[in-house]
Amino acid sequence: MFRSLLSLFAICVLCLLTLGMPLHANAEVTPSQIVLASYRVEHPNTTGTGFVLDRPDPVEPERKQLLLVTAGHVFEGMKGEYATLVLREQNEEGNWAAKPEKIRIRKGQKPLWMQHPKEDVAVIILDFPSEKSIGSLPVSVLATAEDWKSHTPEPGSLIRCVGYPHAPIFKPSTAGFATTRLGCLADFPLTPIADHPKYLVDFNIFEGNSGGPIYSDQLGDEIKIIGLVQGQHFIDERFKNIYSEGMTRKRLGLAIIESSEVILETIERVSPKSVSNKASASTRPKVKALIRRGLQKSIDKEE
Repeated sequence: MFRSLLSLFAICVLCLLTLGMPLHANAEVTPSQIVLASYRVEHPNTTGTGFVLDRPDPVEPERKQLLLVTAGHVFEGMKGEYATLVLREQNEEGNWAAKPEKIRIRKGQKPLWMQHPKEDVAVIILDFPSEKSIGSLPVSVLATAEDWKSHTPEPGSLIRCVGYPHAPIFKPSTAGFATTRLGCLADFPLTPIADHPKYLVDFNIFEGNSGGPIYSDQLGDEIKIIGLVQGQHFIDERFKNIYSEGMTRKRLGLAIIESSEVILETIERVSPKSVSNKASASTRPKVKALIRRGLQKSIDKEE
């Protein structure tokens, strides 16, 4: 009898503890899954990082619509109609191998991606056969303005960056997996998010990192993608010696991040079937002008 009562008490305690545990829509999102949803975006003259999000297809809600998110200048720097997205495939033994796939980014001279009207963020719909396995994350993994407001991370809070630094010459994974690196938030204030679409993070980035997701577990009790890598700050120093003079460029160790709210705004502009529309094309001159005017020394040019 005593043992039965003790067992019943233990079960009740376990139930209470379980009920007290938070249940989250993104409970399944882990750091490994963010890596699995991140891919190298390649072109003969440039490279970058992108990550794939999914949402119910606006036309056929029973199927997923896949969206590739990256920095706008990654696509801008890719000439021609096609780029390469380095997907991956796992065999029966559990081993992974890289599987590059061509994706169309232009129709003639017309971009097929949606560009944010003011910021350096681009989204393009991926149209692959349904049997092809592509790692993706729900759009709900993106931190919203409300997330930023209710759980504003403190300066110095740790974040992670996923990407492909110097991808043409540095490929630690033959299967095409990205590397994950550690940094911390360097900006203040970060809210209201409408006034702070960009912020700084304390770590070095390199060619190939642009477009990579930044994530944190500081905005509540679940992991959220809080932005993407847009560029970096440099400092130029002139020198003059007896027999030579010139200029040297040094990294300031500060990355420029586009906020997750900017990504959400861009996704909201994506039309159901295609982003090859007038809204997409009309934003390009604004972004190009923005890059020319204010970001010449800070943008991570993928050369």
